[in-house]
Amino acid sequence: MTTSRHQHRRGRPDVLQRHFHGPIRFPGSDWQWWLADDAAAHDAAARMDHHMRGVEPDHVTTLRERKGRRTFRLQVAERALFAKEIPLPIWRKRLGALLGIQHTLVGFDHGSAEVDNTLTLNARTGQGLDVLCVGERMSAGLPTSQVLIQPWLEGWIGLGDAFDVADEHERHSLLYRMEALLKAMHDARICHLDINTDNLMVSTQDSETPLRAIDCAKMETKVTQPALSTALQIGKMLRELYGRDEADFTTRYTQARAMQRRIAGETGINEATDTLLALSLRYRLSKNLSRRKLVTTPFVNIDGPALEKRVRASKKNADMPAIVWNQDHPAMADEAPVYSSS
Repeated sequence: MTTSRHQHRRGRPDVLQRHFHGPIRFPGSDWQWWLADDAAAHDAAARMDHHMRGVEPDHVTTLRERKGRRTFRLQVAERALFAKEIPLPIWRKRLGALLGIQHTLVGFDHGSAEVDNTLTLNARTGQGLDVLCVGERMSAGLPTSQVLIQPWLEGWIGLGDAFDVADEHERHSLLYRMEALLKAMHDARICHLDINTDNLMVSTQDSETPLRAIDCAKMETKVTQPALSTALQIGKMLRELYGRDEADFTTRYTQARAMQRRIAGETGINEATDTLLALSLRYRLSKNLSRRKLVTTPFVNIDGPALEKRVRASKKNADMPAIVWNQDHPAMADEAPVYSSS
């Protein structure tokens, strides 16, 4: 393997140089690797490098392939690891990955962004994951594909799977732990932006273990409106866990407002957060509303009926009954919360 000081100096994301050693190359490979201090990082990079070149496929298992992205399980000595390949098919994403920039022009979901976001989340909350190493296939000075290698979460499942099989007491415990994670994100001024029941992981071995958040490529780590961020995340998670049954909506809305108050405090519940809780409980927002812009704006100006009209333009939302508004905020009763963290 070789390490190029010239490569190390030129145009590499600060996140890679702050957290990793490298880049290194293995003989005959067009991949380069950035390694953390973890003792398994070098062996993991070597094994994955061989697998990506078809040299040593036996020790790596492909778990899933979807939209050009693949995930793997690899074994290094007695340790299982998880790897994710992130292709960069267009030049602007390659440039974003090269520079470690998240922006509309260069994309938000390249590997360099996911590394930075993952490590930031873990550093601020302790409820993320480490990254052992980052691989990049290089062409003409730009990465065309990236691979992240992380610890394998043995005995962990998605929150949705855990919630589906849980009894009432276990569901309360899961909601309490979900709320604790959302509180940690609120305090850290982080918005996941891809939060769902598959991206929050639950330990099946210890019911007291905090949840962990994964798949952080789209994450915003410079939130200026944490209360709005929290409302968006609460609404979406309760919608995914309980569904969108209209008969259940008032109960869910009351539950969401109680959770918002516990996380964000009295100053974090207002007409704007009420509006976002209602919208995110009832509708899928990601294609019709710039949540990133919303949670990073310096000023809040939310017109609930206008936002609802925009999101109802989506075919995924058109079948849902409209919200009843009292001027610019939902007109719904403030009932006793369905679930309490006590």
